Amino acid sequence: MVSHTGLFSGAERVLLHYATAARNAGWSVSVATPAGTMDEAMRSAGFVTHELPDLKLGDGSRAVAAARLAARWAPAARRLRRLGGDADVVLVNGLLALPAARLARLATPLCWLVHDVVVRNDLEMIVKGSAGAVDLAIAVSDAAGALARQLGIPTEVARNGTRWPVDAAPETSPLDGDGRPVVGINAMLTPWKGHPVLLDAMARVPDATLEVMGGNFPKDGDHVEALRRRAGQPDLAGRVRFLGQRSDPLDVMRGWTVAVNASVDPEAAPLSVLEAMSLGVPVVATDHGGSPEVLGDAGVLVRPRDAGALGDAVAGLLADAGQRARCHAAGRQAVAEHYNLEETTARFLDVLRSARQR
Repeated sequence: MVSHTGLFSGAERVLLHYATAARNAGWSVSVATPAGTMDEAMRSAGFVTHELPDLKLGDGSRAVAAARLAARWAPAARRLRRLGGDADVVLVNGLLALPAARLARLATPLCWLVHDVVVRNDLEMIVKGSAGAVDLAIAVSDAAGALARQLGIPTEVARNGTRWPVDAAPETSPLDGDGRPVVGINAMLTPWKGHPVLLDAMARVPDATLEVMGGNFPKDGDHVEALRRRAGQPDLAGRVRFLGQRSDPLDVMRGWTVAVNASVDPEAAPLSVLEAMSLGVPVVATDHGGSPEVLGDAGVLVRPRDAGALGDAVAGLLADAGQRARCHAAGRQAVAEHYNLEETTARFLDVLRSARQR
């Protein structure tokens, strides 16, 4: 398994889970990853890791960051050629390591675990330049698999799942210590997750508290400070709590009346939406990427980047106990029937076995 980044967020969390499941199913698994929290998490879980150059896009202008990344693909390719020669399958997590895998010219089946809905031209060029080396794309949603299919890459969908069964959130609206309902977001504090839009939306919902759960990447320090300044302005002051990263987000989310996914760029298959659904917490999500594929009657979809629509949807759910009850039941039923982590993992392992046979 290949991780392009040493940081640990949603896609890396999925890879760690799949690595553990594959090992439990009898595979011998090793992981190539840059140094960092991803490497630490894999080693803590008992996996052999091999260091790669960092293959994420860095700070600075996009052109400079891309040039620096391209310079690291060749040494990464040499490393992958040594590591992957006797593997049954090489699985690349995300797209930024694909050029290194292409340059490695592996005789081994190469799988791409697709976590991205590609909307940027530079990222689309990376995929197009690497497509010929990919034997199978394993997409976490139909939206994520669209580009691979367009390029003629054989593609299977193995959807993300979440733990099940889990204890439900209360169907009655939980209130915080000030007697206000709580709206929450669980997402890394990085620009494309839409926190500025959500803060503007919550300024239109004056009788609710907002909890912001999630860590941040080192490069996003200025962005986080800007969010804190916005939260301190008079229309939000005292109503926003920054919780940081939590080891068990479900414990926090059970105290939410409404969960929000506010991404301004499409997410392939946001885990936070599935987690809220598993608890029965109604969700307001932006209408792009993988969210529309899974949400159904468990919440409300709104236009991306539209603070007014987002605020209206949140306020509407807070005011309508009947709709919240319907969302509660629909979310838990959908997870039980379609997004149960045990079943989605079994699907992934079946696809991985099929890749070995190609």
